[in-house]
Amino acid sequence: MAGKREPEEYKAFFQRYREALEAVGAELRTAHTLGRLVVGLGGEGVLETSITLHRTYGVPYIPGSALKGLASRFAHLYLEGEAWRRNLREFKRGKAQEALFGTTEEQGMVVFFDALPEPGTWELHPDILNPHHQAYNAGGQAPPADWDSPIPVPFLSATGTFLLALAPAPGVDPGAARPWLDAAWQILSWALKEEGVGAKTSSGYGRMNLVGSSSKEGKNAPGAVAMSAELNNLLTEVRSLSYRVFTDFLRKRALVIVSLLP
Repeated sequence: MAGKREPEEYKAFFQRYREALEAVGAELRTAHTLGRLVVGLGGEGVLETSITLHRTYGVPYIPGSALKGLASRFAHLYLEGEAWRRNLREFKRGKAQEALFGTTEEQGMVVFFDALPEPGTWELHPDILNPHHQAYNAGGQAPPADWDSPIPVPFLSATGTFLLALAPAPGVDPGAARPWLDAAWQILSWALKEEGVGAKTSSGYGRMNLVGSSSKEGKNAPGAVAMSAELNNLLTEVRSLSYRVFTDFLRKRALVIVSLLP
């Protein structure tokens, strides 16, 4: 499978998919993998491992539900305020979580579409899991030892450039959805780069760089300035913080923050 390429018909299908997204008013951006990506590793299949592939064209893709879940989780963990918290056990969400991502009773303000790879940009790669202490990791009593046998498990991972699309939910006024779309793009950008989507994110899989601005003006907006390296490092540090320690961070870094203000 790793040596297979996309069928010729996929290019025309991808163009139709793009046009359909534009027809419903979706905003389109691309995301490049920063390493390997594997979505659906634990899905059902004839092998022990799996990967999410398009049923017709066999290309790897990222389901919209995976992107939506990633953004919701990132907002819950890292954005400040109870409005972004969620309690999945009791099916309760803060006001911002409800508005952006919806609930079981009501849709959210934004639709997350499946992300398909751009034609000719993607590849499948042979990859491997190699647990050395399976009995111990499964809760066995014996401690891990050097003489335990490794158990190699092959699987497929992907790289490429994917087309992401967000749109106002059906029936939602585009003007009312505008701030929520901007928020969704920004959260998604942080989450893809810092958390990753799919399986094995704790091992570095699934990291992606979202290209483009979250607003139409972007970098060319009036008054836009280049970001200094020091400010960029500070913002990176802020994005990795939990809301619980954000106040302490501001106290400790107040002088640095003030010095960077225009």
